[in-house]
Amino acid sequence: MTELEIFKLVCIFIIGLVMGSFLNVVGIRLLKEEDFVFERSKCPKCKEKIAWYDNIPLLSYVLLRGKCRHCSESISFQYPLVELITGILFVLVYYFWGSSIKTIFFLILVSNLIVITITDLKEKVIFDINSIPLIPLGLIFNFFDIGGNSLEKVEFLGVAFNDVFISAVLGALLGAAFFEIFSRLGYLFSGEYAFGGGDTILGAALGAWFGWKGIIIILALSLVFQMILGIPLIMYNFIKSREYQSLCAMGGLFLALVLSITGRYIGYQGGYNLAIGLIILSFLIGGISVFVIFKRMRETQNYTFLPFGPPLVIAGLLVMFLENKITFYLPF
Repeated sequence: MTELEIFKLVCIFIIGLVMGSFLNVVGIRLLKEEDFVFERSKCPKCKEKIAWYDNIPLLSYVLLRGKCRHCSESISFQYPLVELITGILFVLVYYFWGSSIKTIFFLILVSNLIVITITDLKEKVIFDINSIPLIPLGLIFNFFDIGGNSLEKVEFLGVAFNDVFISAVLGALLGAAFFEIFSRLGYLFSGEYAFGGGDTILGAALGAWFGWKGIIIILALSLVFQMILGIPLIMYNFIKSREYQSLCAMGGLFLALVLSITGRYIGYQGGYNLAIGLIILSFLIGGISVFVIFKRMRETQNYTFLPFGPPLVIAGLLVMFLENKITFYLPF
């Protein structure tokens, strides 16, 4: 890597830090229904205006030792963390795709995903202003094949489209359908929607950007991430409220997962009949376990809501950076 390339990456990192500072403001002020364009930054505790030299991304936080200059109250670690993550993501986008239109599109995508993560983590809400525009942007991105992934033309009603655009349309429909179907299934069993409307829009948006294969991987990865992060919290809440039936049902879900994996392994070894039996048994145990969990939730009104936007965002970013390597393992 030449000195000029390193200099460019440093400049992109600084731009990312500044952008991260702004995205922090956007996310927080959207939640407070405040103006995030013209109003100057202020301390959330004492409401004093923050001078420009106290508003330098990362540096000001370090120099002020994480405290407000006026009231000495602690500044949330969220501010430098989001700034640093944004800077790193901007560098990665530029490193992968250089000075191109594709980079500009992906920087817009990354910026909106960061704000979505902030608002969903803090208040479990995804604002339409951040999610809805991503759908047409993703479709435009693929209609003009800005990613350069189109291999052939597909005719539909006498009009030839890029195959990646057709994939994007299918991906948007699949992403929205997944959340709408399971959200209503959750309502059927527990009286509460399993997912919010913001998740549906975000699923459609990521499908529009990364196509039907990409959204399948994103959904699978996000479910894994949610399980890794969410199951310990859910089990803690069950133990705390002495929901032993639900705990047993959670154990049933783990058993169903083990049986399913074992069945697939036996199937690869040639034991097809036993494999089919184990997989059917895993579905049966898993279905009963899910029914018990939702039934107990309805009876006790003990709902554990976890934001699903952050796992979707993380999975979406992984597919963005590693799409060709990840989709390579799909059997279709």
